[in-house]
Amino acid sequence: MRNLHRVFFVLLSMGLLFSITSCGSRVEIAPGHVGKILSPSGLQQGLKQPSSFRLPAVFPWDANYYLICVETSDQAKEEALQIFMPKDNLNLEFEVRMTLSIPGDDEKRIESIFSRLSPERVEGLIKVIDFDQVYKTYAAPVIREKAREVLANYTIAQVMTSRDAVSTELEKSIRLELQNAPIMVLNLGLADLQPPAVIVKAQEAAKEREIAISRAEAEKQVKLTEAQAALEVAKKQQEVDLVEAETQTRVNEVLAKGVNEAFVTQRMIKVMEDLAKSPNKVFILPSEALHNPALMMGLHQQALSATTTNQKE
Repeated sequence: MRNLHRVFFVLLSMGLLFSITSCGSRVEIAPGHVGKILSPSGLQQGLKQPSSFRLPAVFPWDANYYLICVETSDQAKEEALQIFMPKDNLNLEFEVRMTLSIPGDDEKRIESIFSRLSPERVEGLIKVIDFDQVYKTYAAPVIREKAREVLANYTIAQVMTSRDAVSTELEKSIRLELQNAPIMVLNLGLADLQPPAVIVKAQEAAKEREIAISRAEAEKQVKLTEAQAALEVAKKQQEVDLVEAETQTRVNEVLAKGVNEAFVTQRMIKVMEDLAKSPNKVFILPSEALHNPALMMGLHQQALSATTTNQKE
């Protein structure tokens, strides 16, 4: 009877032990993660994709199985950098913005993470290697080094004006360097370029000169237009003056041909008759006037004006 009790106790103990060892804690691998089981003897073979399952339980109870997870979701990252540009002897500030990924289906790359990095975050029986941990270890140093290496081949002005081309070259260089690393580049580019203040001031000064030159050119065109208009007016006035002068010359010629000494004498006698009718008037007539038609015509005109004035009075 006593032996029967011993057998029953052994069977009960074995059943209890079996139930304990076969019913470990339930764990879950979230989307965007892959995992491996860590046993007391080390990492088990094979990757576990997002799922929920129970970890094996072990005896004695101070030894546990753990789930090690690596975050593999795509991540947007940016690196703020300041590098010395040897062709300008100046510093250039900028950002490298990128989207990175840890290929969860590439077992070779993922295995290198589990074997080389220790989890920095622990949640119960789950230990997590965050994306940032992988990024800082494998990608960040390469991005900083390649950014300095590629941009050093350009001037600041070339980087500013050909940013897309420089970004493409930098992306290819970083992808090549990370081709065997557990993290890969999906896209990458330069952003928020901040040239030195001296270059900004030089560009502003150049723009101000450009505006001043444009303004001066516009003012010159206005003055040229005004001068051209004034020249055309002067030419027209000159033509008018010439026509008037020619007309007066022709009038004088006609008068000179049509006025002879007899005509002048007759006109002079008529004027003297008219003057004689005016009381208290004394006239002195030069003797040359009797023989000079031009003088006679002038005196004739004066006499007529005087006579008209006296008549009005």
